[in-house]
Amino acid sequence: MNEIAQSAPRGAGKTRPKRQSLTEKVYAQLRREILSCTLKPGADLSEAELAARFDVSKTPVREALAALRLDGLIRTFPRRGYQVAPITFGDMNELFDVRTILEAGAAEMATTRITDEELAALGELAASNYDVTAQTTLADFIANNRRFHLAIARASRNERLYQMLERQIDELERFFYLGATLRDVNTETNEEHKEIVDVLASRDPEAARQIMIRHNDVTRKGLITTLASSPSFGTVSL
Repeated sequence: MNEIAQSAPRGAGKTRPKRQSLTEKVYAQLRREILSCTLKPGADLSEAELAARFDVSKTPVREALAALRLDGLIRTFPRRGYQVAPITFGDMNELFDVRTILEAGAAEMATTRITDEELAALGELAASNYDVTAQTTLADFIANNRRFHLAIARASRNERLYQMLERQIDELERFFYLGATLRDVNTETNEEHKEIVDVLASRDPEAARQIMIRHNDVTRKGLITTLASSPSFGTVSL
């Protein structure tokens, strides 16, 4: 054994997990709170208050807010500070337009590429439900809804399509939280997701395209109706 090998430290050559920076931690937490509407659309944010809350200097807070601004989740105002980006029906309609196009194509491609194991996993996700009075179960439900749709995109075996759809779903997450908080969507979502799984299992590309278009249309209309009829939830504007 040569001297270099003898002097190598134990564990050398193994990949060590990357430590999350303070900026990344602040960013991840604020992003979760914005997407789940724990931080309401339109809420004002202060660097100083956030730094005190996270027990960090203003630098990682400022960097995290800058990253969230690039994500479209934060707005900045000179001499005023930061604001959680408001959400509008116009935003939602644009996002659903793009999402429908992407998901219809992903489902069509997935019919010839999805495996039996992936179909089984989709079936389990399709049965996800939540308690409308419990925030933790709602968070799990929203997360499983995201996994369900992205699993179909993943089964298309098109990475660019997957990444584009991931962004659309993330941007719509605040609407899903608002809608599911105001209305119990368990039965509706379960039935439609199970039907989608059945269509994918039939390996019919055109049927998969059409059911995904219909599913997005039903979801969009349900959200619009629910949010428009809830004036007390003043977080969505035209």
